[in-house]
Amino acid sequence: MKVRVYFCREPDVQSVILSNNRLSRQALDTIYDLVWECEFKNILNVGRIWLKFAQDEQNPFGIALRKKRSHRKIAPGDIIQVADDYYIVHDVGAKKIQVME
Repeated sequence: MKVRVYFCREPDVQSVILSNNRLSRQALDTIYDLVWECEFKNILNVGRIWLKFAQDEQNPFGIALRKKRSHRKIAPGDIIQVADDYYIVHDVGAKKIQVME
């Protein structure tokens, strides 16, 4: 199972995406930076990934994909991708969103 974490570059855009629960593939590529990616053999849920990134750890699951980030910890508006499902992070937890082509 492939897991990816995207951090939002611009904090103003986060509130618009949070209210809409939809995101286009183009917006994902332009507004977000892929900061971490890993392949897991066992099943992992979004809450556990969010918890690891919410804590102030340098490398939550190992080596990060990018050293330069817009912020250090996961914040509302950031996206976690687990397999083919995308989840947008809220203050506590994450909610499934639809990514359109």
